[in-house]
Amino acid sequence: MLSKKVILVVEDNEINRMMLSEMLSSEYRVLEAENGQAALSVLEEHREDVSLILLDITMPIMDGYTFLSIAKADPVLASIPVIVTTQSDSEADEVAALSHGATDFVAKPYKPQIIRHRVASIIHLRETAAMINQFQYDRLTGLYSKEFFYQRVREILNQNPGHKYDILCSDIENFKLINDVFGVAAGDQLLCGVADLYRRLTGDGGTCGRLSADQFACLVEHRDKYEEDMFIRANDVINALPNAKNVVMKWGIFFVENRSVTIEQMSDRALLAARSIKGQYRKYFAAYDDKLRDELLRQQTIIDSMESALKEEQFLIYLQPKYRIRDEKLAGAEALIRWKHPEWGFQSPAEFIPLFEKNGFITKLDQFVWDKTCSYLKEWDSKGYPQIPVSVNVSRADIYNADIADTLIKIVHKYGLPPSRLHLEITESAYTENPGQIIETVRRLRKLGFIIEMDDFGSGYSSLNMLNQMPIDILKLDMKFIQSETAKPISQGVLQFIMELARWMHLGVVAEGVETKEQLDRLLETGCDYVQGYYFAKPMPGKEFEELLKKQETVEIEEIREKDGREGRTGERRTGSGKQVLLVADEDAKYRKQIIENFSEYYEVMEAADTGTTLEAIAGNADCLDMVLLSVSLSGIGGSSVLQTIKRDKTIWNIPVIVTGPPDMQTEKQAMAIGADDYAVKPHAPESLRKRINHAIRLATFPKREQDLKEEAYRDPMTNVLNRRGWEAATASLQKEDAPFAFYLFDLDNLKEVNDTLGHMEGDRLIQEFGDLLHAHTRKTDILARYGGDEFVAIMKQMKSDDAAMKKGREICQALAEKRFAEKITVTASVGIVIWNVEEPLEDVIKRVDLALYRAKANCKGGCYLWKE
Repeated sequence: MLSKKVILVVEDNEINRMMLSEMLSSEYRVLEAENGQAALSVLEEHREDVSLILLDITMPIMDGYTFLSIAKADPVLASIPVIVTTQSDSEADEVAALSHGATDFVAKPYKPQIIRHRVASIIHLRETAAMINQFQYDRLTGLYSKEFFYQRVREILNQNPGHKYDILCSDIENFKLINDVFGVAAGDQLLCGVADLYRRLTGDGGTCGRLSADQFACLVEHRDKYEEDMFIRANDVINALPNAKNVVMKWGIFFVENRSVTIEQMSDRALLAARSIKGQYRKYFAAYDDKLRDELLRQQTIIDSMESALKEEQFLIYLQPKYRIRDEKLAGAEALIRWKHPEWGFQSPAEFIPLFEKNGFITKLDQFVWDKTCSYLKEWDSKGYPQIPVSVNVSRADIYNADIADTLIKIVHKYGLPPSRLHLEITESAYTENPGQIIETVRRLRKLGFIIEMDDFGSGYSSLNMLNQMPIDILKLDMKFIQSETAKPISQGVLQFIMELARWMHLGVVAEGVETKEQLDRLLETGCDYVQGYYFAKPMPGKEFEELLKKQETVEIEEIREKDGREGRTGERRTGSGKQVLLVADEDAKYRKQIIENFSEYYEVMEAADTGTTLEAIAGNADCLDMVLLSVSLSGIGGSSVLQTIKRDKTIWNIPVIVTGPPDMQTEKQAMAIGADDYAVKPHAPESLRKRINHAIRLATFPKREQDLKEEAYRDPMTNVLNRRGWEAATASLQKEDAPFAFYLFDLDNLKEVNDTLGHMEGDRLIQEFGDLLHAHTRKTDILARYGGDEFVAIMKQMKSDDAAMKKGREICQALAEKRFAEKITVTASVGIVIWNVEEPLEDVIKRVDLALYRAKANCKGGCYLWKE
């Protein structure tokens, strides 16, 4: 949480109160009262906020003992720990204080270190006890929560070392479908029925818990043999419940033999056994056996070996040649990873790559491939071989790495290579998972000069609209797609359509997996550009590929660049003409005509005569617009206001803008302060203006451009909302005319459960999805930021009323609750809301919205609370 904990000091001596306040105020918010009666009045207002009371015994009006007697009779006040302070250090006084309900006893004069340590310790103990009380039982079913089920099982096994036990876990097939068809209430009723079944299974006082949405576990006495009938009867009991039609429960059993295995692993293995029979008709249970164990051990062995394998250079780079189809000249290669283990021999990438993608090692392995590939290119260049590009894979995990652009640029610079020599392959499915972030990251890489290939095109489900938004240069057709399409008559397939689509979008096309002459002929007939596959060559070590470079005729790098349309590009998709796009926004029709006449040879020129059409033109052409020439006296709200709008909108703020106007120093300073890239005084010669435009575009697309760095530094790479630094900058620029603001503080209630149940990669995906959800339910002008690991803030401008603020908060929380995350967990977010006038200090607003979030979570997870004074 964001705010300080609250301590109440009850002391009749003002000097003593000041001393205690001075000792504690750096870490706590301190409230004061001069006697017991005044303390009760303070608690009337702050009873839910106070974490601890420091209480003097001897006071006028109401002494400490009387206060304790009254406080301990109130259930809420009784839970607040009390440290008694007194001049006497006698044992009798200490016993009297403790017997009246005090938690601890300290004598005067105060010793700061002792006071601070005791206060911290007691608050920690109180919070721990409260947490245990709150989380010991699952709120819906009344069974143990996952953590306390694990703890209870651990205790039983430790207390009964000679006893044999089994852990049973169950999973409901297609539980999400039950919620979708019958509703969440029916799903909850079913879960409560499963909980009752577990209670009957384990008897009174049995040990059973709910691990996640529809996954339960219990500890039972060991059986040598389990019969199918036992689980069939359990399934019948569940199907007798209302709205439980054709429910199928799968059970997994783990025999507790090796007690060095953690309880979490035991439960995971039981669930693994249950999942192994999903979809098998009339199969209700499975035991964790040698086959499953061997599979897990094999995976763990691979994981244990990966770091040493990288250090010992067991990973090898193989290169599969790529050929231009019309003349069969060598045109490049794809770098592929191979693992040659000293004992196991060559390992299939299909076995180790998925594991590395799950545990994150893939990012380190990819960087090894990138570096090794560039070293090959550098070596071949030094030997005078033809300069060809090589494609490398970029994994999903790489895309979410905030430093990916810097990492790639450092590698190519290390070997003195232009970025265009490295083609980056990103799978089609990666774009569909989180298109907003993927597109933004890839757009930055294209601006740096890398060639982007969409790998495995045709294997996924991308819409044409998404394809139009994707910043790519080359489509790489999936091997299975090629094989199935070339087996059809040309009139029945979609291959020809894809080639025509690629031509229209100015994209190159590579077909992989070409194995026969018939496939090659079909691709040549449809107009494919490049091919790779066993028909030409298998993947080969670097030395063998080098021999190809020596012998075979090779496509020159200039021809490849020309084909890909990359010369002079700014990093964005070109329009049909292939020219850079210039928008001239000026109220003077004669000036616009001059610009069109003087610049249409070099640019595709668009024009706008007022602010409305200017903003429409920018919004409609943001992906291909290279420059805006903006008159400061533009008709309407004026050029300065348009410039402010551009620089505030995170989707277009990186488009270079040259402001044109009279020779006025104050106007020029104002334009530059708002964010103009240059100021051109009217009238100006065409040659002078063209130099200014070229200079601004070059600065805008330079790899280390300050604006790009600022944008990256201000943005959270995982969610594409602002980070803390960006949020602080954005709140500092808020204007009074946009008030009142609705300040929201969201907290993901279920992140720990997702991390514990599904792993941290799924937890990251939940965070990413919530970022997408915030974008979908807010305006571009609203400020969105990730404030902490699972906390997000949103500031919405010009909020009309309290009701409107609450409605928007509930809308976002409801949208998240309606998601069934990974078909297992219902995720929720709680939100605190404060209506804020910008003149109020932000620090005070943060404290209040934090308290509002605390209230929301205290009421129930997934709730909203609007703070009222």
